[in-house]
Amino acid sequence: MRIRNLYNPPTLKDRDPVVPWVPAGMTARASVTAEGCEITVTGEDTGWLYPPTPRPDGLANVVWQKKDGSYLIGIIKNMTVQMPVGVTVLTRLCGFDDRSLVDILQNAGLPLVFAAEDHPY
Repeated sequence: MRIRNLYNPPTLKDRDPVVPWVPAGMTARASVTAEGCEITVTGEDTGWLYPPTPRPDGLANVVWQKKDGSYLIGIIKNMTVQMPVGVTVLTRLCGFDDRSLVDILQNAGLPLVFAAEDHPY
C-alpha cells in the first residue's frame, strides 16, 4: 500500500485556504491560521470540500487530518469530503491508494503519516 503527504511540509500552512462549496442559503469561509486551515460553514446542511487540483496522480483517495487528530476521508469516486456546519481546522492532507490502510492505522492508534513513503519513521 502507498500513502504520501501531498504537501511538504505536510501541513496546510503553506497552502491557500480552501473554501468548501455550500448549497444556497448557507455560507462558508476559510482562512489560514497558526493552527492550519480553518473552515467555517454556517447554515442547516452540509458543505463539500473538493480535493486539490490537479488530482493526485495514482491515488485512490485523499484524507484531511483535523486538528484534533481525526480524519475526514474523501468519497471514493471523487475524493470530495463532507464539511459539517461549524468550525473545522485542517492540519494535514495526505493521499493513499487503498482505503483499508486508514482503518488499519486508526485501529493501531497510529497517525496517518506513520506509513507515508515521504515521512520515514
